[in-house]
Amino acid sequence: MRVFVTGATGLVGGHTALALLLAGHDVRLLVRSEAKARHYFDPHGFASLDCVVADMTDTQAVASALEGCDAVVHAAVRLELSPILAKEVYTDNTRSIDAVIGTAVKAGIRNILWVSSTSIFFNRISINARADETDETSPLGSLTSAYVRSKRDGELQVRRLQAQGAPVRISYPGVVVGPDDPGLSESNRALRAWVKSVPRTSSGIQVVDARDLALIHCHLLENPHLGDPEDARYIVAGHYHEWSQFHALLQTVCGHKIAHPRLPGPFMRGLGRVLDVYRRVHPFETAISAEAMAVMTQANRASSNRVLDRTGIEFRSSAETLRDTVRWLMVMRAE
Repeated sequence: MRVFVTGATGLVGGHTALALLLAGHDVRLLVRSEAKARHYFDPHGFASLDCVVADMTDTQAVASALEGCDAVVHAAVRLELSPILAKEVYTDNTRSIDAVIGTAVKAGIRNILWVSSTSIFFNRISINARADETDETSPLGSLTSAYVRSKRDGELQVRRLQAQGAPVRISYPGVVVGPDDPGLSESNRALRAWVKSVPRTSSGIQVVDARDLALIHCHLLENPHLGDPEDARYIVAGHYHEWSQFHALLQTVCGHKIAHPRLPGPFMRGLGRVLDVYRRVHPFETAISAEAMAVMTQANRASSNRVLDRTGIEFRSSAETLRDTVRWLMVMRAE
């Protein structure tokens, strides 16, 4: 099977492409930097890469690159925290749905996978209730950051295609971390901060290993979905840990004390609101915002039961994921 993969120089796309290669499939990569792709794949023994250098919104380039391909994974995404770039983030991510997914459907490709995010289900209005787990039937949320809006509106585009009979499946990862990151993803960047301090607050974090997510993506492509398109949606959220549990686990993995300051949810959300106001006047990049703090302190647990039941794949332990990722971060810092 020849698979067209976007986002292969990112954590999710890189591991997904690598899993496909290791399973014996051919891949064609859409990348903005061929040198970066080769820097990642060469050490894994894949020096002969089929790369197309183009942007994910370039419909013509995508159409040409899809020739001869049997399947598509659209994992590319633009994620910028600066409010100055919010419009570009939203526009590029939503345009890429038509450029990649829409073009693949028009080309008659019958095996298409789009990588979304569990964040599209977060709803700031009802998020406090925490009555049920989030699953694939949960309503879409109401977060308004450019990235989440682009994912949610992209979701609507893809669901319309599914309703028309297009063979598109969707995966919704939780917080993806893992070693061997082609760059430094926002989640691995956050983990680098958490090895120094983990807040003692409400709710928790749901972490999925990039390697497990890649194996699940590979399995989904090797076993095309037949039937109701609403069943072709898969949460891949990983293990859930309350923040105090996550702190204890990470501290054990690291082998040293990690600060665990008590930061009540209302305080963290208030801090996010203050920084949101300040950034309107003095734009700067930060992971702290009202929405980010709402998700961090109020989010529900998400259920991965559907994808685990259908693939038979089990998530590796969080201890293994964190240990391997922290070691990789230490090596990267030393270099």
